[in-house]
Amino acid sequence: MLPSDRSHTNFGRVVVWLLIAATAGLAVYLQKARSESDDAPPPTAEALHAADEGLGELDSIPTQSQLVGKLTIAMHGLAPTVDSKQVLAQAESLKQGGFKEQLGYSVLVGSIDGWSAGVEYANGLALPSKASVAAKELRDEVVAAMAKRIELAADGDEEGKGAVAEVAALKPKLGFFAEALGPDAVTSSAATMVVLLAVGGWYLLVFLGGVIALVVLLVLAMRGTVRPAIRLADNARTALVLGETFALWLATYLAVNLLSALFILPALADAGENAQLCVSIGMMLSSLVVLVYPAYRGVGWTELRALVGLHCGKGVPMEVLQGLLCYISAVPILLLGVIVYAILSAIDAAINGQGKPPSHPVVDLLAHATGWQIVLLLLLASVVAPIVEEIMFRGFLYGHLRGSILPQARVVSMLISAVASSTVFAIVHPQGVLFVPALGGLAVGFCLYREMRGSLIAPMVAHGVNNAVTLTIGLTLLS
Repeated sequence: MLPSDRSHTNFGRVVVWLLIAATAGLAVYLQKARSESDDAPPPTAEALHAADEGLGELDSIPTQSQLVGKLTIAMHGLAPTVDSKQVLAQAESLKQGGFKEQLGYSVLVGSIDGWSAGVEYANGLALPSKASVAAKELRDEVVAAMAKRIELAADGDEEGKGAVAEVAALKPKLGFFAEALGPDAVTSSAATMVVLLAVGGWYLLVFLGGVIALVVLLVLAMRGTVRPAIRLADNARTALVLGETFALWLATYLAVNLLSALFILPALADAGENAQLCVSIGMMLSSLVVLVYPAYRGVGWTELRALVGLHCGKGVPMEVLQGLLCYISAVPILLLGVIVYAILSAIDAAINGQGKPPSHPVVDLLAHATGWQIVLLLLLASVVAPIVEEIMFRGFLYGHLRGSILPQARVVSMLISAVASSTVFAIVHPQGVLFVPALGGLAVGFCLYREMRGSLIAPMVAHGVNNAVTLTIGLTLLS
């Protein structure tokens, strides 16, 4: 390569990296703006006037906040001797939420620390200025329901069997927190705890299997029995084309999603969530149109397939089995990332106060998903997303970085490329910046098998299995 060509390639590489960083940063900004905004349409003049008079409407309670309440009640039911402050600390995020969430926290205080304490906490809540009338009415209902529990207890009804009417009246407004005012709260939340114990057992088994798999893979690699099968670009220009294609895809995908959120999905609001899910599937698949770009830059389809792993490796059955092993191997790295996330969250809470736990926009849909919506969600999360994202992140981005950053120093190049590509992968997901180590840890596991297998089938299968497991857990907990 001539010095001028090398300088041009280096410049192009820097431009590509800057574009990727800028686009990922824009994605984070848009995610934050979306989480802080009301999904409701712009208020009318009448609505603004009503808000000025304190007649506005209260926000609904997020599904995830109700799950927090369930877990708190369940923990208290399973360990009633644990100090109430420690139990209530699990629901600390509710205190930073909307007024209904704060009222929900007061119900938890009453259920765990005594109904008189709950009444005192509820009466001490500040009313939101834009919906003070509705807030005061709801608070009065909750306080009256807790006062009813105090009366029932004085008459020997500790379980609150006589509060069924109050629970039914508040159920549409407070969801699970209304149930917490009645006799069935512990039973309802205990089922959630059983599911969580089963989930914990699942991940413990997978974690142990993953540790064993990683150790065996390391030993085999050190002995030379297993060697990397990834094919790297023959020259810096071809590696640059892979990076350009990924940057083009990331910018295109972000733009399409932004336009969809602003125009397409609002237009389909009356068509229902099935139509919106179909649009999301179509948008993700249509983003693969960028696969024509490498041909424009002189990289043929046959060469491209080899470089990004779009081939069957040692056969589809073998690669699928390796995909299951990839998932198992990725879980220990994921859990390491979760530990880092927990540390960062504790630091952030100490500085900025307790924040909301990481969440995904699909969570609220899971609570009331119909059969077809579950099918579409599984198709999107466990088939379409793994195919598209693995092609782009483990195929193009990881392939670009491996061919550009010290390709001769294999271990160093693998480490840098895996961490960098996995960080971008985690950042563009909507769970939030603090959750990047967890998602990034999972993606590092996918990179490992992309390196060792060459084919993308194993990472695709692992990605699909992980999303299917996560969705199943969510459906079980929230349904």
